[in-house]
Amino acid sequence: MSVLRTALYCRLSKDDMLQGDSESIKTQKAMLTQYAKEHGFLVVEVYVDDGWSGLNFQRPDFNRMLDDIEAGRIDVVITKDLSRLGRDHLKVGHFTEIYFPMKNVRYIAVNDGVDTANKNNDIAALKNVMNEFYSRDNSRKIRSSIRARAKAGLYRTSFNPIGYRKAPDNHNKLIVDTETAWIVKRIFELANAGMGVHKIAKTFREEQVPCPSWWLYSRGEKDYSKRFETPENKYEWSHTVIRNIISNPLYLGHSVMCKTESIFKVNAVKKVPEAEQIRVDNTHEPLVTQELFDGANAKIESRRRDTTDNFVSPFAGLVKCSTCGKALGLRYWGKDRNRVYVCTTYAHDTKACTHHRIYYEDLYKAVLTDIQYHAALAYADREKAVALAVKMNESADGNRGKSNESRLKQAKKRYEEVTRLFDRLYEDSLSGRISNDNFTRLIEKYQSEQEQLLGQIDALEQALQEVKDNQTNAVRWADLMAEYVGIQELTAENLNLLIEKIEVFDRTQTEAGTEQVIKICYRFGGYIEERRFFAKVLKHPCKKKECPLKKGNDDEKVSLVS
Repeated sequence: MSVLRTALYCRLSKDDMLQGDSESIKTQKAMLTQYAKEHGFLVVEVYVDDGWSGLNFQRPDFNRMLDDIEAGRIDVVITKDLSRLGRDHLKVGHFTEIYFPMKNVRYIAVNDGVDTANKNNDIAALKNVMNEFYSRDNSRKIRSSIRARAKAGLYRTSFNPIGYRKAPDNHNKLIVDTETAWIVKRIFELANAGMGVHKIAKTFREEQVPCPSWWLYSRGEKDYSKRFETPENKYEWSHTVIRNIISNPLYLGHSVMCKTESIFKVNAVKKVPEAEQIRVDNTHEPLVTQELFDGANAKIESRRRDTTDNFVSPFAGLVKCSTCGKALGLRYWGKDRNRVYVCTTYAHDTKACTHHRIYYEDLYKAVLTDIQYHAALAYADREKAVALAVKMNESADGNRGKSNESRLKQAKKRYEEVTRLFDRLYEDSLSGRISNDNFTRLIEKYQSEQEQLLGQIDALEQALQEVKDNQTNAVRWADLMAEYVGIQELTAENLNLLIEKIEVFDRTQTEAGTEQVIKICYRFGGYIEERRFFAKVLKHPCKKKECPLKKGNDDEKVSLVS
């Protein structure tokens, strides 16, 4: 009988810590080691994820264990119970019923009496559901605690709103920020004087007033390093930001909290209805008077165009320009008020970008069709959907993973060689076989190489992790899409659950006619580019020759590629 190479997997979350030492990593290790010894298993590795939620399957050591399974180094995986593997019953079921058997890996959950070598494991499904219920219950308790703190007037946010800072002795209380308060006051004064949000944003850009994102970045509160690689972005004000500031009662000294909430098991948030949001008055010093606040909002509201139907697009915040990365704004054109998306950068400055126009109806049809197709695929053939997601998120170089593995191996080997050279140099120096000058020169040389190798190793390990994450995320994407099989309507809620962003490209002329491309970036799945759609463009209602949207023929065909 061959010896079974065994992996022991231990996990502890913050919630598990509340149960005391019975759930500790030390206790889990001791228990699993004893179990392996008693049953004749050869323990080749112990994997530990300390402080990781059971709903998160992007755990470092869990993924390291999967790598070793893929490499054929593991025959058996043992955990204390099913909840150590995870608390998402769909994901845990995938590993216990599909992945482990497919890899010829035996799985044992000691306390739950689960052993995939036995056929009678019906209890596992029930246990998985109960573990997920536990996480749901914890999620509800956390949400209740947050709302209780909000009702007590304890301001809770991950970053400071412009015009305010957190008090140094109380992080739940806001105090006036003397550096930025004047910006907020001026916004209200300009709006009250009759200036619109677009004009205010343009004025601030011309006067080079730093935008809120830059203040957060400069103070280390949020990582906007990529954005501010372009110096001009420091002054890139958005009319949406201006409008949100003007309508925010925060600047009256009132706190409105719990405006969004996390969606269980999905890395996304949803907007809470206004009636369910929590408002507490007079929690901090106001920056504007009630009179100025009311006046500014009245002036801004009077400038709004009547859309007649009070239409709210479900795509809000999702549609982006493929060139500049900024949002596409919804516009109404002509007496029929046809809806069209246009690049907001272009709307501010026609020389800064191009219009990237797309009719709302075309966008809606393309996105719905794409979701319907991939949802049906995930429901009917889950493995094919997972494989598609993995394939589409791999680099153009299909051997990237193997290439990086080889480079990583070489880098680690060279690092070990350099380390040995260090030891020899010190021995040669002590014995007098090498001069002090040569010793110093060689040490500096090897230190420099060692630092370069460490940076290279880190980058390669990250790249390999990305390749591995593709598989896990592909499974999550397929599971999520399958839940929407038969979808007939797009809403803000289901779009934000399924999609991270939609990129719209400019129209191009081809032999077949005018073509336009859209790219849908799915949550967990990334860009799943497989389908092509054709939609007829609506007849453009704008009769003005100078209309910036009027390009080409009204009856042209547009191909929409997801």
